[in-house]
Amino acid sequence: MSIPPLAVYLVAGRGSRLGDITQDTPKCLVSINKEPLLTRSLHQISALGVKKVILVVGYKSDVIKKEYQSSFNGMEICYVFNKDWETTNNLISFYLSIPCIDSDYILLEGDLIYTRKAISKMCSTDSMAVSPLKPYMDGTVVTIDNDNYVKMMYLKSSSIRPEKTELQYKTVNIYCFSQSSHKKFVEPEVQRLVEKGLDQSYYEQAFTSMIEDKSFSIKAVTFEDNSWYEIDTEKDLIEAKKIFNKK
Repeated sequence: MSIPPLAVYLVAGRGSRLGDITQDTPKCLVSINKEPLLTRSLHQISALGVKKVILVVGYKSDVIKKEYQSSFNGMEICYVFNKDWETTNNLISFYLSIPCIDSDYILLEGDLIYTRKAISKMCSTDSMAVSPLKPYMDGTVVTIDNDNYVKMMYLKSSSIRPEKTELQYKTVNIYCFSQSSHKKFVEPEVQRLVEKGLDQSYYEQAFTSMIEDKSFSIKAVTFEDNSWYEIDTEKDLIEAKKIFNKK
């Protein structure tokens, strides 16, 4: 089972909520059980067929480049530098990667940890990873239909929220897109938001707009409990180390 041949990682931010942990180390190189988050992920995706990786870097970019150089585990490594990483959000990092996207691809963030079984589910283009919403989770949520397609996507900042009776899922921040869908839907919407000056936005805003106007269908791929974790704070890091102690 293979995933798209190209992977795009957004790893420009510092991860300031991790405090002194990221004083000298980029967030994506924070270790869990002696292995940096990004290194673990790169091993996983290389085993699943990825041939080329684009790293959108910013904070401590020299440290990341020294770690992975121009190739890793048989994959070509390319770098895109977001010079405005301190003052913009990840919409801009994603936008900067667009000229380098020339095939189907998987889009990931550098503060995630997941099992190989979970990431191997991302073998279909035009899909997104989701997980059953738990009380401790916040951020963007989606509702899905009976065929496992996303019905609606709700940003954390959205004034409209899903009905309490609807089953809600948290976005994991892993997406797969075909090159054709990228060209037809994703790239124009990202371009539109950037041209509007929304440099403080998340790239998910583009996907939300695409889903709301019914122009684009995206499949929901469910990651089970304890098969993934997002590390934003020191508390998250401690919890992730417990969950992934032997995974």
